[in-house]
Amino acid sequence: MIRTLLGVACAGAIGACTPIAPVQTIAFAQSEVVATTPPGYCVDGQSSQPGNGFAVLAPCRTLGADVAAPSVIGVATVQVGEADSGSILDEETALRDFLITDAGNALLSSEGESEDVTVLSTQAFNNQVMVHFVDAGLPALSGLQDEEWRAFTQANGRLVTIAVRGLAQAPLEDGPGAGLLKLVVAGVKAAVSSVETETVPAT
Repeated sequence: MIRTLLGVACAGAIGACTPIAPVQTIAFAQSEVVATTPPGYCVDGQSSQPGNGFAVLAPCRTLGADVAAPSVIGVATVQVGEADSGSILDEETALRDFLITDAGNALLSSEGESEDVTVLSTQAFNNQVMVHFVDAGLPALSGLQDEEWRAFTQANGRLVTIAVRGLAQAPLEDGPGAGLLKLVVAGVKAAVSSVETETVPAT
């Protein structure tokens, strides 16, 4: 189980935990892409691998940072693809339609099994594709619910895949889940020289 979920116990007794400095922006090595977390969320430095284009975002308090808890509690992952991989979003409608096929369901599945996935809704607009689905397979991060909100977007010409789930013991509903997904998507941008970032070391 990842440290972010184990940290929920610490959130209930934050005074007994040693506070850590919150990290709310992560730069992905060699991709010139950065992600800034929504309010109340921080980067999980132990679970994230910015050198491989991957980050886990969780409520700061579950990570031991003395930051006010967000109104929506969930866990988000951000995956940045290879150079020029974002060109797939030049035809976002085609990607949206692909996700409702058996092959698309297999792509969404945590275990690559199309029969595990039930797509509830899809959207395609402005170089973004969003999909809401249920995955009966084991979640990639243990302790999370089986319902997921996922977005495909791009930054600096790279495909960026963002996924949001709630905790199995406190699952998100559609409105809060979709809202959290949109907040995380809004924080992903191509890096610019004027942005000062506090980064997690590449691993």
